[in-house]
Amino acid sequence: MRVAVCGLGRMGRAFAGALVADGHDVTGWNRTPRAVEGVRTAATAAEAVRGAEAVVVMVFDGPAAESVLSGLEGVLSGGALAPGALVVNATTLSPDESRALAAGAARAGARYVEAPVLGSVPAVRSGTVQVLLGGTEQDVAAAEPVLHAWSYAGTRRHVGPVGSASALKLAANLTLGAAVAGLHDAVRLGEHLGLRRADVLDVVQRGVLGRLVEGKRTRLDDEDYTGADFTLGALAKDLALAVGQCGDALPVTAAARRLVEEAAVANGELDIAGLGASGVREKNPPSSDESR
Repeated sequence: MRVAVCGLGRMGRAFAGALVADGHDVTGWNRTPRAVEGVRTAATAAEAVRGAEAVVVMVFDGPAAESVLSGLEGVLSGGALAPGALVVNATTLSPDESRALAAGAARAGARYVEAPVLGSVPAVRSGTVQVLLGGTEQDVAAAEPVLHAWSYAGTRRHVGPVGSASALKLAANLTLGAAVAGLHDAVRLGEHLGLRRADVLDVVQRGVLGRLVEGKRTRLDDEDYTGADFTLGALAKDLALAVGQCGDALPVTAAARRLVEEAAVANGELDIAGLGASGVREKNPPSSDESR
């Protein structure tokens, strides 16, 4: 299948590599040019999608997705995308943002599926990503060959129409934000009471936050939060989207958002495990890599 990938940040590069490994013919585009082995590089998004049967969009947020799709030399500009081609948007968005993008794609004669994922770069590489899908049954079925590349050993859940998968992704990431904030407070309490950090992590790892601590334990022990699987900046954005849906009805999420945003202002490119760190701001200078 001929596929274009627009957005070659950490996840986009992983998606593109998985598509190549699965036998697809892949062209890629990124705002800042990047090379991915086996992927042809295009100068614009419009150039990348010429002749493509499907387009994967994986960027940081709603405004970035709007720019990639509808901006100057974007995916939907000037008839670059063939009528009936499929847009698979894996960006984490608000439901309203996703519905608006779907409407724009429909006006341009394209089909649209929202496909946010649960899992980061290692899960893409192992094919264990969980994909949440919003769209018609026909369009979701058409996306199957593309999605299989990074979720062949994972799951693909069709939630409902466009907007529903985005909503479920926000609910999932809300729980991650609360868990990371809980890890932060547990470590800080231990420091305040004079406990060894390793003892705190050992005990917390055996509790309700066990999966999070186990997955991040090497980073936490080494206190190295560079080369993020999931950045503080991305989590801050997702928590802001969640709070924006309900406001005062999500007091725990609102508190977690403030904590994550403060850390993201210092260095949004660090891994979310950095909230369980000691002196993370000093130990890890800002990364030059983009989150898009």
